[in-house]
Amino acid sequence: MLILNATETQKALPMAEVISATKNAYAALSAGNAKIPLRLQLPVENQEGVMLFMPAYLWGEKGEALALKAVSVFPRNPQRGLPVIHAAVLVFEVETGKPQALLHGGRLTAIRTGAASGAATDILARPDSKTAAIFGAGVQGRTQLEAICTVRALETIWIYDL
Repeated sequence: MLILNATETQKALPMAEVISATKNAYAALSAGNAKIPLRLQLPVENQEGVMLFMPAYLWGEKGEALALKAVSVFPRNPQRGLPVIHAAVLVFEVETGKPQALLHGGRLTAIRTGAASGAATDILARPDSKTAAIFGAGVQGRTQLEAICTVRALETIWIYDL
């Protein structure tokens, strides 16, 4: 099984390819070719934490995908010098259910969030758009800007952050 840390996850997922995959995933979802159950929550009361589990299966013209995202939210972690949120994504072979890869969930989520903005920009914005505005200069703001710059040749970028 392939195991990728944050840096390796970033290198394995070029933004242009993720934008294309995101468009395909949205098309499969729109066509009814996806099963995405409600997120399962498992409270970890003794630690004031919660585990979140998000499985997904989709199929369509571009193939099939089967994965599970697991997220832990432990608000007391900063007292331990750790982030509040940790995440991992486990990807399975559709034909056999065999685990194929374990990806850094935080990095993958940031890339996917940016790719969603890139896909929306590519589909909805005028092709000659040269200006973008980004609200928030954190991790997701940066990946959203990367994605928008992947689909449009921007000349002016406005960034607002608190």
